[in-house]
Amino acid sequence: MEKTYTSKDMIEMAVQSKARGVDLYIFLARNSGNYHVGQLFTELAKDEQRHKLQLEKLLSSLKGKEREEAYPGERSLYLKALVDANTFNCSETCKKSLETTINEEDALRAGITFEKDFMLFLHDLKMQATGKESEKVVDGLIEDEIKHLSEIFKMKDKLEKGK
Repeated sequence: MEKTYTSKDMIEMAVQSKARGVDLYIFLARNSGNYHVGQLFTELAKDEQRHKLQLEKLLSSLKGKEREEAYPGERSLYLKALVDANTFNCSETCKKSLETTINEEDALRAGITFEKDFMLFLHDLKMQATGKESEKVVDGLIEDEIKHLSEIFKMKDKLEKGK
């Protein structure tokens, strides 16, 4: 039997994803051979933690209303699969970073992947979210994810020019 996820369930998934993002960026910051890349990841970890707190605050205000879909659970099952898949799972990157210093290229690529995947999740979450406060929080997070991607790409370009 398929489970239909509520908006509250979706926010809980987002909180889990942000916790994974914090872990990812802390690992990348600690194991980056480049000081500037490490600093960027440290700042991104702080932002991810702030986002997690914002989502937890939103979560406490939700009542868990259901949304209508083409068939029950359609969008929520997709979002659940996105979270459960390797999309936000940093285990391989974390393992690699524990074994050795991760090169900047791999670290930045991991950050780009996380940010893009989470932005996709947020766009779909916005369609699931109910209420103006939820939309406001999700819109703010989308803007922050765009800034994160921009910062990562700037660092990537800077490193490529320095070679």
